[in-house]
Amino acid sequence: MSQPVELNPRAGRIATRLRCPACRLEQGLLIEPNGLLCPQCNARYRVEQGLPILLNGSGAQMREAELSTDTGAAMVREYAQAGAAAAGPVRRGWRPPQLIWDDNPDMKAGFVRRVFDHAGPNTVVLNVGGGPRRYGAQDINLNISGFHNVDLIADAHDIPLLSNSVDSIVCNAVLEHVRYPERVVEEMVRVLKPGGLLYAEVPFIFFFHGYPSDYRRYTYEGMRLLFGALGELEVTLSGGPMSALLQTANIVFEDMLPAQPRFVRKAFNGAFRLLTFPLKYLDRMWRDKPHAPRVACGYRVLGRKPVVGAPHA
Repeated sequence: MSQPVELNPRAGRIATRLRCPACRLEQGLLIEPNGLLCPQCNARYRVEQGLPILLNGSGAQMREAELSTDTGAAMVREYAQAGAAAAGPVRRGWRPPQLIWDDNPDMKAGFVRRVFDHAGPNTVVLNVGGGPRRYGAQDINLNISGFHNVDLIADAHDIPLLSNSVDSIVCNAVLEHVRYPERVVEEMVRVLKPGGLLYAEVPFIFFFHGYPSDYRRYTYEGMRLLFGALGELEVTLSGGPMSALLQTANIVFEDMLPAQPRFVRKAFNGAFRLLTFPLKYLDRMWRDKPHAPRVACGYRVLGRKPVVGAPHA
């Protein structure tokens, strides 16, 4: 008798929670020797090197359209470089300092850490748009292609997981790149267990960055509205006013320079960052001021899915 196809260990943790993105039956997929099968509509999904590819027709078309653009190709190259760097030592040139002050870039401290351990050591954390980095041993990274450290290929507009099936969700700087963010948020809330935590970051005053596309920005009030289905909602700054100012000035002055030769812009970019990056630390004292959200670089939100029947906070 043929053995069922083997999933990568992280996808294997949620194998019984996978849902067909075509008919959306609230029942797990069958794991067969040749892949995954929906017991209702008989849709079949490939598994390549342990990586489940759970895309319906429209999701696959959207992925191809996004990745075929110049910015999509650039993203693929960058993810490939990140994968090579993680696989072993590579020669990397000097990189100028970042202009955004982030007090928790690896999400290993502070209130964010609750996302990774609130359900105990086996907390299941779905990282929507995750990879090539990982934030912890619990991460299950979902993305539109098999980039480094991706565990599940799927469309965030139609997450192929059963409702109420994961403990936590992370969505870091992704929603500006999807076509219908309200739909993605609805999907994230749907698959989150009651009482589960959702953490997301979205830019506000930040330059256009197609990755592979860049569609919109949200204000402080817009973030509260977008994630209104969650309870215990906290919205704070992920980058303050000085980070916003430095990023904007860098792009404005760089665009005044000729496009060719390229080294002129690269040299300016490096010099500007090297000379101005210490100013970003002023955000430490501005982030808690009442008017800081008016000119924030970005916002982060942490919320909990309400438990049915529980009183609202």
